[in-house]
Amino acid sequence: MNKQLKSFLYILSCFTFIACNQVSKEEAEFDAVMQQIIDVHDEVMPKMGEISSLIQQLTPKIDTTAIGQSHLQAQTGLKKSYDFMMDWMSDFSTKFPHGEPVTTDNPEVFKQKMKLLLEEKTEVDALKTQIHQSITTAKQVLATPQ
Repeated sequence: MNKQLKSFLYILSCFTFIACNQVSKEEAEFDAVMQQIIDVHDEVMPKMGEISSLIQQLTPKIDTTAIGQSHLQAQTGLKKSYDFMMDWMSDFSTKFPHGEPVTTDNPEVFKQKMKLLLEEKTEVDALKTQIHQSITTAKQVLATPQ
């Protein structure tokens, strides 16, 4: 009987350990959206160097001519993309500090954090689009013969 009781307690403790360490469906969804956001960030962050380089290439080509003004518009688009990225990163780190646990222990707080995260996903997708478009535009303008 003692051996059976020990076996039962061992199995019960294993189930308890597993149950306590499982992530809820909501937390898993939160983590998946967070990973999508991080993936977009990791994709566009290296483009900041390219944006800076393109801004520098455009600077000497800016003048009052129509072509010079197209260089200015392209450069302005790049600067806006760069600023958007810097502002987004600052805002995101304020809303979601590194290491801050997000759990379903408090459903109202979790619901608010999830809503914020989904808004951030929309914003980072817009950021990605803007960065790619501004780089493409700048490259096209630079490739246009003067």
